[in-house]
Amino acid sequence: MKLNVFSKKNLLDEMQEQKLCKVESRGFWMLWWGLLAVLLIQNLGGASARQMAGEWVLFMIACLYGLIECLRNGIWDRHIQPTLGANTIGSLMAGIVVFLLVFAKNKYWPGALCSAIFTFLLCLAATQLTVQLYRKRRERLEHPKEDEDEFTN
Repeated sequence: MKLNVFSKKNLLDEMQEQKLCKVESRGFWMLWWGLLAVLLIQNLGGASARQMAGEWVLFMIACLYGLIECLRNGIWDRHIQPTLGANTIGSLMAGIVVFLLVFAKNKYWPGALCSAIFTFLLCLAATQLTVQLYRKRRERLEHPKEDEDEFTN
């Protein structure tokens, strides 16, 4: 009897496949939000960067994977449009969170304000750059160029 544990054949029907995708998606987002919460709690607790390095690396890997795969597949978001207004609101929220965290940790509002402004500008620039990459990729997916080698052979 041959026992092939790692079969390439999909043993799930369509309903099971869809449910598995939902389970995996929920697991990813639980990991993402959990790591974010752990990093914030450790930061407020005074943990050093060295103590948080493992969680931070795992969090960044998850973020980069999500970003790269969404851009590669021409996906922005289920509920948010890729506009300057939406990016401004998201960046403003990030700036406010950074202000509150830095102020709670250091009790020095000018430094917290500078951190918040820098975070806002950096997030806005990053999201706008990402929108440009998204639109370029989306255009390429919707209107693929004709492959010249396909017609010459």
